[in-house]
Amino acid sequence: MKLFKLLILLLSLTLLTVANEAIKHPFLWEVKKEEQVFYLFGTMHLGDPKLQMLPSALKVAIDKSDEVQTEIPMDASLQMKSATLMMRSDGKSLQEIIPKKLYQRTENYIKQINSQLNLIPFDKMKIWALSIVTSMLENQLKYPMLQAIDSEIYNYAQSNNKGVGGIETIEEQIRAMDTFSLKEQIMGLESTLDYLEQNSDFMEEMKNLYMQGDEKKMMAFIEGTMFKIEKYKKFEEKFMQVLLYDRNRLMAQRIESLLKEHPTKRYLFAFGVMHFLGEKSVAEYLKDKGYSVSRVK
Repeated sequence: MKLFKLLILLLSLTLLTVANEAIKHPFLWEVKKEEQVFYLFGTMHLGDPKLQMLPSALKVAIDKSDEVQTEIPMDASLQMKSATLMMRSDGKSLQEIIPKKLYQRTENYIKQINSQLNLIPFDKMKIWALSIVTSMLENQLKYPMLQAIDSEIYNYAQSNNKGVGGIETIEEQIRAMDTFSLKEQIMGLESTLDYLEQNSDFMEEMKNLYMQGDEKKMMAFIEGTMFKIEKYKKFEEKFMQVLLYDRNRLMAQRIESLLKEHPTKRYLFAFGVMHFLGEKSVAEYLKDKGYSVSRVK
């Protein structure tokens, strides 16, 4: 028993050491307008040992804040609800609604990740959810017990008696995904496989860029995955509008509402990093409203 505890301790120390050296330049911004100050932090929704320890600059920002708002509340019960909302209620199997060749292609792809897997465990999933699971599956199998940095932030804030919450609801996020028709969801799965089959290191490359903290390189990488194939262009335009631009506008509006409602409260908003980069981002909306947004060095 003592040996087991020692091994756990050594493993923990190893993970913390690696993680501490990982995020050199976090995607953290300080936002100001007159006397009001708050923070934005760009997250990555993936578990990885290198992302387990929060950067010191982020901890300082949380410690200075009164409340932390993630995209959605990170409570375990609500995350279970999210998983339920990703399931279809039509009573059909994936084989009945996905073209045969695409079904087999999807199954072949996940078998390359783990030969023991097939599509049966995912049979009742909405197709857009299957696309997400497929893209993240290798990382999830590699680090099954690790939480994404969003959860680490939420838990750290709670443990330090900070207020916590979500700028969106789970239902809103699911509703946005459900706006895609069956045909569009099938196209989304096909385009996901097209990219993953050609770029097997996609997730690792994205994580490395995230840890480097280079905004231009991150934007170039993401943009390099979109609008390259003509048949997917309209789908990808809708994808960006519904899942990024529309949500960015609403997020920025809700941030402003919170600031007006609680002018003396200091917030930290932690959303997926792409919500803060490029045109039509949350950061750009705030700048247009007269806020100064500067990267914390």
